[in-house]
Amino acid sequence: MSDVPDQHQAPPAEYPEWYYELLARTMGEEAAAWARLPRERREAELTALHRAFDTPDDLSAWPAELDGGVDRP
Repeated sequence: MSDVPDQHQAPPAEYPEWYYELLARTMGEEAAAWARLPRERREAELTALHRAFDTPDDLSAWPAELDGGVDRP
C-alpha cells in the first residue's frame, strides 16, 4: 500500500477550530461563520445563488457580444 492520500477522498465533515479561527483572521468573521455552517446548508445556499444567476451569458467564456448571447443559434 502507498502512503500517498487518495485524491478522491471526501473532505472531513468538520475541520478543527484553528482552521475557522484562521479563516476569521484572514477573511473575516462572516466568512468563518459561513464555513462553520453544515455542508448541506452551504450547498443549499450556493444552489439557490446558482439558480438565480444561471444564464448562458453568465457561464460563457466570451462576452455576449462575441458569443451570440442568449439568442445564439
